[in-house]
Amino acid sequence: MKKKIFWGLVSFFLCACGNDSGSNANSPENEPLVSEISSSEISYSSESNATPDKESSSSNKSVLSSSSAAETQSSDTASDAPLSSGTVTGTQSSSSATASTTSSSSAAQSGSGPAGGISFPQERGCRPTAPVESETFGVVDAFIQKRVETLVQQGLSNDSARDLAIEELQRELGLDTLFQENPYIAEYQLEYTLFFLYGNKSENTLNQDLVDDFADGTLEADNYCINQVPYAALDGYPMLFMPLGCFISTPEINNPLAIMRNIWRKCNGMPYCNASVGDTMITLGKDHFVCEEGSWVTLEMLGKEKNGVICTNNGDRVVVRGNDNNDMTYICLDSFWRAISNTASLPAEYFLNPDFEYGTFEDPRDGHVYKTTVYEGKTWLAQDIDYYDRDNPLFVNQSKCAKVAEHKKHDPSENAYCDGASRFYTVNVIKKVCPTGWRLPTKEDWNHITEMSYSEADKYYPKLYVIGTHIAGNYRVVTDEFGLSLKKDGCVDPYGRDMILSSYNMFWFEDGEYVVNSDFFAYYEKVDPRENGEYVPVRCIKE
Repeated sequence: MKKKIFWGLVSFFLCACGNDSGSNANSPENEPLVSEISSSEISYSSESNATPDKESSSSNKSVLSSSSAAETQSSDTASDAPLSSGTVTGTQSSSSATASTTSSSSAAQSGSGPAGGISFPQERGCRPTAPVESETFGVVDAFIQKRVETLVQQGLSNDSARDLAIEELQRELGLDTLFQENPYIAEYQLEYTLFFLYGNKSENTLNQDLVDDFADGTLEADNYCINQVPYAALDGYPMLFMPLGCFISTPEINNPLAIMRNIWRKCNGMPYCNASVGDTMITLGKDHFVCEEGSWVTLEMLGKEKNGVICTNNGDRVVVRGNDNNDMTYICLDSFWRAISNTASLPAEYFLNPDFEYGTFEDPRDGHVYKTTVYEGKTWLAQDIDYYDRDNPLFVNQSKCAKVAEHKKHDPSENAYCDGASRFYTVNVIKKVCPTGWRLPTKEDWNHITEMSYSEADKYYPKLYVIGTHIAGNYRVVTDEFGLSLKKDGCVDPYGRDMILSSYNMFWFEDGEYVVNSDFFAYYEKVDPRENGEYVPVRCIKE
């Protein structure tokens, strides 16, 4: 058990760390469509409008596709070009955008000297570079250099010219209100972010077209806009360029992210996100944006939209193609799409086959009604049993709801009814779980499954699982043909942590062993005497 738990946890962490932003690139042909859900009126600040004497509307700007943006994040090709390099056109290849993710971080950390007036501190291994809030590295000064020269020529002092140029830069990038409402964003965080977006690593300079463009205090959208990158993809960028060392500070991630998000929304003509926006929803291409806690987020980022479908009706389903070419089913519940694999968060009825004619059985002990099915000539419960005796210490101490384990709640009153999620029991209590007239399965009831060859299991096993279950092999369609509706909810860690091995189905047998059902094989497992006691679901068969 220990070895399988170990690999289950490894699998869990690998999946948890994967990037599944699910975001879509915005179509270059679509202008922002603002649909006001509330009656409040939106006042657009100067930063949300195009500069009058320059053509900065994002609707005229071509952007990269989702596939190009994905290549931008994953490519290992080195390049000196910044994320927004000179002109961004519909024919721009992903290689020109690649530099931001592959090279800007190393450029920012290189400390290669004051070339171009920009110099960052050297890396210090696992220790962050820890710049002070007011520290700058020449990025902003390089950005506004020509603008300051122009203003000085017009009669302003150098200090006044610099102050005005910074105000104009913040306005043009859509950052003026952000810095007014968030005074804790440090100057060095802006410097690192701007260099990541617009820096040239080989010379430690900014994009010269951008510097020249800002000489009159305004910016052309094609020179600075970053909306060739999907909005949700911005979330991962601060990890690439901020001097984090081995420790992650929330402001070191959130503040640079806020800067990039506001440049992105400015490029798309979106207003600044604050209380005045109210319940406004903005649609850009396939993405629907709402203002949440001071930042625009897509409904997909919130888990409220999948494949362009917004979760509105409980029980609705949507199928999403996964990274490994397998389909994943999501079910709508309380405005959020929930993966069917997350069995602890869905009611029992969502795991049943809607086209199967189940029988029913009411447990006389607690009135709980279960669906039943006839399989191999025997009547089985089509659901894991959820029986709990609050007066019996065995049930109190050695049975758990997945929801309780998931949220670290161990109050017996919170453990009374699992509401759809399987209840998990130790071997010490399983013989008290099935009601009178029902029994635990024996190996004779399941040997035909464990003894199947690979080719037999390839065709047969999809008939056992809940419809929509993620199963290896995109050619295999899960049908739940027999109404057994087996769920892949694994077991509960015996040390009180969450569900583990959730890519398997398990249930107890009469002899105190349990079965592990996978995509292509099944086997029996003994209780590991070194463990505190595995928590596994129970299926009952009518005697």
